[in-house]
Amino acid sequence: MKNCRVCGGVIATPAYETPAPALTSIMTFLDIPTRVFICDCCGHAQCDDIPDIQAFYDTGYRISLNSDNHDQIFAVKPDGSVIYRTDHQTDISLRLLDLPAGATLLDYGAAKADTLRKMTVARPDLKAHVFDVSADYQAAWQGWVPAEAQAIYNAPESWKGFFDAAMSHFVIEHVADPVGFIRDIGALLRPGGLLLLSLPNVSANPGDMTVADHLNHFSHASLRYAAAAAGFVLKTIDDTSFPGAFFAVAEKCAVPVALFEYREAVAEAVARAREICDFWTKATLHLDDAARRLSGKRAAIYGAGAYGSWICSRIGEHVEVTAFLDQNPGLQNTEHFGYPVMAPGALAHDAEALFIGLNPLKARAAIGSMPYLQRSGLEFVWLEA
Repeated sequence: MKNCRVCGGVIATPAYETPAPALTSIMTFLDIPTRVFICDCCGHAQCDDIPDIQAFYDTGYRISLNSDNHDQIFAVKPDGSVIYRTDHQTDISLRLLDLPAGATLLDYGAAKADTLRKMTVARPDLKAHVFDVSADYQAAWQGWVPAEAQAIYNAPESWKGFFDAAMSHFVIEHVADPVGFIRDIGALLRPGGLLLLSLPNVSANPGDMTVADHLNHFSHASLRYAAAAAGFVLKTIDDTSFPGAFFAVAEKCAVPVALFEYREAVAEAVARAREICDFWTKATLHLDDAARRLSGKRAAIYGAGAYGSWICSRIGEHVEVTAFLDQNPGLQNTEHFGYPVMAPGALAHDAEALFIGLNPLKARAAIGSMPYLQRSGLEFVWLEA
């Protein structure tokens, strides 16, 4: 039995459960099962807490620290050039916040704060501040964020009610108390201040449901409830600018926000969450069957991200994995779980199977656009049967 992290409702049993190991968003494994609980009251889905969560984010969660220019690919253009995630986040953040000249802006859970840095290049008038729960990123802030505008572990008293706006990119899904998280940021905003949250949209990216350190899987309904419970009114939920993610803008209110009912939206969220959990239950069985059937054969995995990593954890004992394929040039010529990461066109000629580790909503179209993978004798193994 669990209590919902958003509304406190009781959730009796998990909708999805699979044994250890559990995959994290930084492509490591935890020796815990993966369990997903769905709240019928507010439409929120959540996983179990991870062990020693404070230490995990303080010293273990080192995102984008591989190199100074490490980034993730957002999209690949027809000419083969790439659009990087933080560049796209910068454009969306500037547009949705639409801040006045000289605004004070806090990046909460900033990590390297690449998006904030790029925003200040486009808008030098913005007064940038950074906060994180780890000291690992301090070196990345030096030279462009004044020392007095940096904070680690605890925000200084002088920051209370100080900021015109705050943003938090892909953080709230990690926290054990999402309503308290929003409330803590709210304490640092002036009345009427804006909060921009970006977070995974599990409905559009079903793989997020299996990520162990993503404790929260928000729906439209549960995101609205969490904002209201923390003293904000949600002004915008943009779920199109960044496929697979929500970008939400909320305004801090001087008076308490009513927690309203929206039964239809909750019912839709619950149904979609259960559909995703059912998909992963079937995908697990399908992948296990494929691994046994292809035992001893040479195979590659397309995608060195969450989907491909999850596949690797399921098939490694049976299939002879030779490589990962990935379009991200920052990953190519590196290793992932001890296997080389190569460009898709470098797939070995003797490969007998290719496991497709991509968002199942987009996977077939993506692979179909790569004629060099369409070869005789190569079996594609999809997540869905």
